Amino acid sequence: MKRLAPFLALLLLSGCSVGAIHHKRTAAPEPPDLPAVFDCLRENRLALVSAHRGQPHPEAAENALSSFAETLGEGPILIEMDIGRTADGALVLLHDDRLERTTTGKGQLSAIDYRQLRWLHLETPAGERLDERVPSLDEALTWAKRNGAILQLDLKRGVPQAEVLAAVRRARMERQVILITYTPAAARAALAADPDIMVSASASDARGWQAVLALAGPRLVAFTGTAEPSDALLASLAARGIEAVTGTLGRAGARLDDRYMADGDGREYAGLAARGVSLIASDRPVDALEALRDARRDGRMCLEGKK
Repeated sequence: MKRLAPFLALLLLSGCSVGAIHHKRTAAPEPPDLPAVFDCLRENRLALVSAHRGQPHPEAAENALSSFAETLGEGPILIEMDIGRTADGALVLLHDDRLERTTTGKGQLSAIDYRQLRWLHLETPAGERLDERVPSLDEALTWAKRNGAILQLDLKRGVPQAEVLAAVRRARMERQVILITYTPAAARAALAADPDIMVSASASDARGWQAVLALAGPRLVAFTGTAEPSDALLASLAARGIEAVTGTLGRAGARLDDRYMADGDGREYAGLAARGVSLIASDRPVDALEALRDARRDGRMCLEGKK
């Protein structure tokens, strides 16, 4: 963990434009020791924040390098991104099966090839067309490597886990990603496939959670869902040395983000950290980070290698 300070420094200084980022010639920062960082978070009841779909706020474009840069410029925030697959097998960043909501295109992503996709532009939630294309996974990994970003990779339906892991290895990003899985079996496969990558596991019932607990190890974190986590589940995870990830994201008006920020101070984010949540996945990551800082519950000291 002694080499984490340069990594954090670059995080805090990276709020430049995407164009500027693409032309940097500085050496990439030393990647963090993620298992040690998460141990530190759990042991000290601190939390980091992850930006859902990479957005700094809900009005920004999803899965866009410009949004990633803006988010990272606000501080040490992880970038969660969605990975889809075109008809010719290209791995790209897109949340939906269809193109209409976030791009200028129409139809199924799986029905067009990569060359066709590159003609389309990204759009903001308000419908503003950007001078920006749907990024490939390789482009996103290259950007993250250059800028010291920590990524959460969410594989959408039909995306082979093995192909994503191969892309991560080609980019030498094994130490800067957390692979999101949705079943204990998928988490087990990911842990077995790569000795370096961290994996996020989840379950939908008590039997599934027992299977998750059985996977306990330094490279495993567990997603508790998008509701307030139970103290019993948090205690069970902590007892096995598994860090908890809770989502405050979701449907506008119903998500925890909106409830937490209704009074403007977001103190509930710090409450999650105090209860043992190590990573908060948020649609309002900048607000969440500020609330954690105000309450001295943010995980900066863990990224800096201090305990």
